[in-house]
Amino acid sequence: MLKTSIVLALGMMLSFASYAAQVRDTTGAAHGTGIISGIVVSADQEARPVRKARVTCGSQDVPGHTTITDDAGRFVFVGLTAGRYTIAASKASWVTMAYGAKRAMRPGSAIPLADGQKVEIVVRLPHGSVITGVVLDQNNEPASNAQARAMRYAVVNGQRRLVSAGNATTDDRGTYRIFGLTAGDYLVGAEGREGSGDSMDLRLTSDADVRHATNPDRRTPPPADRNVTLAMTYFPGSTMASQAGIISVQAGEERSGVDFVLQLLPTAHVEGNVSLPGGGPPPFMEVALISLGPAIVPGAPFETFRLIRPDTDGSFKFTNVSPGQYTVFARGGLGIAHPDGSTTDPTQLLWASTNVAVEGEHITGLSLSLEPGLSISGQVRFEGRTLKPPADLRSIRVRVMPQIEGGMMFVPEPVNVSAHGRFTIPGAAPGRYRLTTSFPGSGRPGGWLVKSITAGGQDALDAPFTLQPNTHLRDATITFTERLAQLKGTLRTGAGAVTPEYNVVLFPADPSLWLAQSRRIQSVRPSADGAYVFRNVPAGDYLVAAVDDVEPGEWFDPAFLQRTAASAARITIGEGEQKAQDIRVGG
Repeated sequence: MLKTSIVLALGMMLSFASYAAQVRDTTGAAHGTGIISGIVVSADQEARPVRKARVTCGSQDVPGHTTITDDAGRFVFVGLTAGRYTIAASKASWVTMAYGAKRAMRPGSAIPLADGQKVEIVVRLPHGSVITGVVLDQNNEPASNAQARAMRYAVVNGQRRLVSAGNATTDDRGTYRIFGLTAGDYLVGAEGREGSGDSMDLRLTSDADVRHATNPDRRTPPPADRNVTLAMTYFPGSTMASQAGIISVQAGEERSGVDFVLQLLPTAHVEGNVSLPGGGPPPFMEVALISLGPAIVPGAPFETFRLIRPDTDGSFKFTNVSPGQYTVFARGGLGIAHPDGSTTDPTQLLWASTNVAVEGEHITGLSLSLEPGLSISGQVRFEGRTLKPPADLRSIRVRVMPQIEGGMMFVPEPVNVSAHGRFTIPGAAPGRYRLTTSFPGSGRPGGWLVKSITAGGQDALDAPFTLQPNTHLRDATITFTERLAQLKGTLRTGAGAVTPEYNVVLFPADPSLWLAQSRRIQSVRPSADGAYVFRNVPAGDYLVAAVDDVEPGEWFDPAFLQRTAASAARITIGEGEQKAQDIRVGG
């Protein structure tokens, strides 16, 4: 049957000469003479055409195009200019795949296309897996409208975290069905409608409550409140992800019987007051409750960041807070009052914060006294021989990003550079930050590129810098250059044949520079002709290696880099150097 399916696919490929003359991509007008055509088939042992699949085609320099396969699974993109194109196919309940990728959620291989060239490919689409079961509430009755979610571990910003892989809402029988999953290991959890994101408390009624209400004893105080929430519960029945069971599914498998009961957790109030240093409530005030626990990203099934505005007297109250570690963060501003009673926007930003541990008991009496925000200021510089700096430096935008693990934080507003190249970002709280910058046309080949960003004498582009309490930072420097280095080459087997079946990873030879989201750490998938290229590489000593299979973002994991370093080649890249380095794999 396998030979029959291959012959079927090849036979359909041979029909593209006439098919391409009849079918045209309707997503845009033709501008070139290249053609990429192909067929989408199931990734089964007996491959079959996948009809009505969505196929996308794009490159760095050309806007993406999308088309739908016909009843025979065929597609065609015409009028393509010369370049390197990526192809991906998707369909509801199937798993999205990129052409050339070995597994789902892996980058594929780019297709090099010359003027007038015709390329034919086959994209294999795996069937999606299914996890299904029943969710019951605390009374062992069906939990209707509960939000069930399948989660998997992935590398995010260099750290392994839970990410959402699929979700479903339970029906009136408490049944959920999560489909379209890739083969792999999952955690499954669910949350009732009155979960941690709900602003109203649930109160358990006890026998003491009933007796006191029907026959109140004036000398006995009423029973204490028993506030609870239907917590995020993981199969087989824990509120802690670390104690969840692992559900493994194969490609196209339907795993049933993943049933569990939602758990109740005690909740509490977190309340207090915000005031100015001299007393009294400030205007323009907001208070956030930020969870310091492990967040699930994206689409967290429980709330990790809640924001409210205090009352006019500065008091605030968060209800229905589940057990955990939190930061209470307040930010406000002072405006200028006018004789007509109006005020301007805030001119001085203020902040305050404190950490709290919630364990089911109400937390009251928090007092947050605001203090002035800190500022980050500096200048931009340009280093170039042929390019002239932008005529209007005010188009350059500078942003500061807090580096907060396990939670969120207020982000200071980005600012534009002055005509003289100076900038000041106000309203920052003490903490760890990164600086980024952009302006129209920057980052493109032949244009201005960010060479470095320093703050406090330290690298602030690849590594976070620390803003100390009561200390403004005034020496940030952003340097643009017209030349950054480039590394390119070809991936070849031991016999000398080109191969695109690997990822090429470039990273610093110095382990102290193995930092999450560093621009010195890059990974690319070679194109179909084995060619790879790393652009905008800072000067320095590097290691480069070909890796058979790597999870997206895993190249920021120091443990992965340590393992890869043993088989990597060491190279030195000079300032603005255009370096070539072929790589041999497989002996």
